[in-house]
Amino acid sequence: MSFFTDPTPYFDEWRAMGPALIDTPDGAKAWVISRYDDVVQALSHPDLSSAVIPGGMLNHTDPPEHTRLRKPIARAFSTRRMEALRPCIEKIANDLLDEWETADEVDVISSFAQPLPITVICELLGVPEGDRDEVRTLTAQLMAPETMAEAYGRFALYVQGLLETKEPGDDVITELRDEPNLVQTLVLLITAGHETTVQLIGNGLLALLRAPAVKRALLDNPVLVPDAVEELLRYDGPFALGVGRVATADVVVGGVMIPKSSQVTVSLGAANRDPSRFPDPDVVQLGRDPHVTFGHGIHYCVGARLARIEGEIAFGTLLRRFPELALAAEPEWRETFIRGLASFRVRPKP
Repeated sequence: MSFFTDPTPYFDEWRAMGPALIDTPDGAKAWVISRYDDVVQALSHPDLSSAVIPGGMLNHTDPPEHTRLRKPIARAFSTRRMEALRPCIEKIANDLLDEWETADEVDVISSFAQPLPITVICELLGVPEGDRDEVRTLTAQLMAPETMAEAYGRFALYVQGLLETKEPGDDVITELRDEPNLVQTLVLLITAGHETTVQLIGNGLLALLRAPAVKRALLDNPVLVPDAVEELLRYDGPFALGVGRVATADVVVGGVMIPKSSQVTVSLGAANRDPSRFPDPDVVQLGRDPHVTFGHGIHYCVGARLARIEGEIAFGTLLRRFPELALAAEPEWRETFIRGLASFRVRPKP
């Protein structure tokens, strides 16, 4: 079975081995770190560098450059600012779901999971409404290994043009206009702020429909939706394979020495299914310990609060408006390094 269809057997095998040099599902040869405690250690280790590719993008830098780049972005994505977006996100969600009211079947991905976060991140950053289809296309191409390099170049050109023509406004682009590496930063914010939330909604809703007791609990007690978002992020988050690092010195993780200059994959998905941390990890269950879907340490996802808010509103609104929502066909998984669904059809009403 393909890793992209079901990574669980791979997770089990990796954890049984501990840190080990293997051929990873994306075609690389890397040391894979997969146990929860080892992953937390690796994500915080100063000799496991995030600078695995050049370019100055925030998620591929180390201190002090990382600290300098992250500070203004963290300020722009403050908790207060994200919470203030709730009414806007609720309106976007409801407007999208209005189209479901008269439909026998819909594709969750194309009709809801994709347009919701792309609209939100574009509103937040200040991307013009007329550009959003182009941004969505560029993001999709950036996620596919065969078009990634070319798509990044086109995306960077688009963002450069946007910076040259955009009028100042009450938005993040205006706020960050004088910051260094702005083109790379905006490509990252647009893609990460959109694509990963698509998968939170798609993967999470599929998991919820396959866990009827949990769905029933949320219908009976909507206050549990934030807890459900955390569990769905743990259960089937977008970074199943994980994040890349490179060893800048000999590093010992989990009792195993990883040689200097080694490529390292830190598997967030495997850590989130570690039974030593999460009993019955392959079951959706509320009230779990914290997960590592958003990372750990200095690289903890700067957009985590926004993703959580979008997830809470998406699932809360879906369940309130379509309590009998049901799977209409077997979903199709994409074969990309961010785990997600290509197609996911549901029946909104019986």
